[in-house]
Amino acid sequence: MTYQSKPASKAERGIDQHRHGGEAGPAGKGAEAVEGDRNPLAGNDPRASTAAPAKAGNWHRFKLQREADEAPEWKPKLGPEIKYIPSELPLMVDLACKAALKAGVAVYARGTSLVRPVVIPSAEMSGHMKRPEGATILVTVDKAALVEILTETADWRRAPSKEGKEWTPIPCPKVVAETTISRRGKWPFPQLRGVISAPTMRPDGSIMNAPGFDPKTGILFASELKWPQVPERPTMAVARTELERLKDLVRTFPFVDDADRSAALAMILTALIRPCLPSAPMFGVSAPTPGTGKSKLVDVASILATGRAASVMSVPGEEDELKKQVGSALMAGDSFLTLDNVEHPLRSAFLCQVLTQGSVEVRVLGESRKETLPTGSTFCATGNSLRFAGDLVRRVVLINLDAGRERPEDRVFKTDVVDEARNGRGQLVAAALTVLRAFVVRHGEKIVPALGGFERWSDLVRSALVWLGEADPLGNASKVRDNDPEREKISLIMAALPMGRSWTAAEICTNAAEEGSALNAALAAGNFTGRNGRFDAVGLGNYLRKHKGRIIDGKRIIDAGRNRNKITSWRVEDLSAPEADDDVLW
Repeated sequence: MTYQSKPASKAERGIDQHRHGGEAGPAGKGAEAVEGDRNPLAGNDPRASTAAPAKAGNWHRFKLQREADEAPEWKPKLGPEIKYIPSELPLMVDLACKAALKAGVAVYARGTSLVRPVVIPSAEMSGHMKRPEGATILVTVDKAALVEILTETADWRRAPSKEGKEWTPIPCPKVVAETTISRRGKWPFPQLRGVISAPTMRPDGSIMNAPGFDPKTGILFASELKWPQVPERPTMAVARTELERLKDLVRTFPFVDDADRSAALAMILTALIRPCLPSAPMFGVSAPTPGTGKSKLVDVASILATGRAASVMSVPGEEDELKKQVGSALMAGDSFLTLDNVEHPLRSAFLCQVLTQGSVEVRVLGESRKETLPTGSTFCATGNSLRFAGDLVRRVVLINLDAGRERPEDRVFKTDVVDEARNGRGQLVAAALTVLRAFVVRHGEKIVPALGGFERWSDLVRSALVWLGEADPLGNASKVRDNDPEREKISLIMAALPMGRSWTAAEICTNAAEEGSALNAALAAGNFTGRNGRFDAVGLGNYLRKHKGRIIDGKRIIDAGRNRNKITSWRVEDLSAPEADDDVLW
């Protein structure tokens, strides 16, 4: 493999003669092209063939002249020369990958796919997803794209024919690109965890502020801006000053209490370092009235982290559709994603996985294979009187806004907070990272116990804010739990069932048949009515089995064993009563 400039072939010299007014085609063939000659700028397209009968005359000469004049000037390749030998395909693939790495092409491995970052030139709407103009996403490098990349990074040559003496220039053979793609998980290209456009903090507490690929974290820092330096060892006093800068940014939002403001600050800090965190909770922004500023608050955090407003996604009604949309966003590398205007209690087993696990498995759209992808994205949800259900409840940091007006959108402010975030982005990002850096180097006290499933986030973001005198960002956790419709449902059932005896699910449904009873109201509110209008004993039994042992208002449902008919009985236990058995497993 050698580095050299590519000499002009006979065909190329012929095109050069056209460009300078000489004879058409290879030397000595004149204006009338010979059958089989083709325009080398048109590849193998037979429609671009220079072969034409003599009667084409001047028109054919003019066509070739125009194509040659419009073609870009040929430049010698700087990449290595690869003499293509079909029988040495594994070696050809190795050489092609080495040449691409040597050229510094922006191709990365992400799970078992090859990807490259691209910038969206204009706002884009795809399915339920809307991305702002200028967003950077990751696209899969398919065979055609890889052929072009490998052709640009190496000088491919084919063995000379029987009559020829020189190795002929060719594009990268398709089989090389196909074989390269098929080496899933065995590429020399670096594994890419995510793409950022602002400095961030590595897991070891150091600041990543140099653009380019960071091999320590697998993060690509793509930015041409000049960023302020974060102090190496900031003091607690410096951290407090920088935190005031962030608090001043969000001063116009009508937070209900200090915990809501602290949660908003936590959202900003999290967005900046999320790619380097193993997990992070979702941030829910709720208000009783439209126009209070929910989307604007989310955009502030997104602008600081990405330089653009948040990518938004409407919430589909089916879990499978939500999984497809979120999975597609993860594949595209969206670093900040908002579920916009959530109207119903938000529940999703897949979102629970995305929030707590470092990687998830998603199905590639249009293909039968699955992909394991990192989950380093910040997730937010906005809605009026926002509610969460099921296991998602403990994975949410709630931010409540309330302007106390019927039409909060009529409020007038001297400045636009979004413009403030955009214009002061550099200093604000440095301020946020200074807060976290100070907490690390000054060994700030961590909150105990940490939030389960989000220990690293709790030990850094949450603890840093409390260390500097802010309220606990999780101050609204009880509100999120109290608004859980699942909790309300089981609470109604436990309150309606008398304690001191055991019930089968069928007996509960029979006793609930009486109109006007509390048990009737509880089962009706819980949607346990079957198609025949009667209460569904099987569905109720499955529900009680799922929630047995869960403590609500000092009570819990326990499995009381099987009756003479081998049917499971249930009993409500009051844990505050002296006779409660503390040894019961739950």
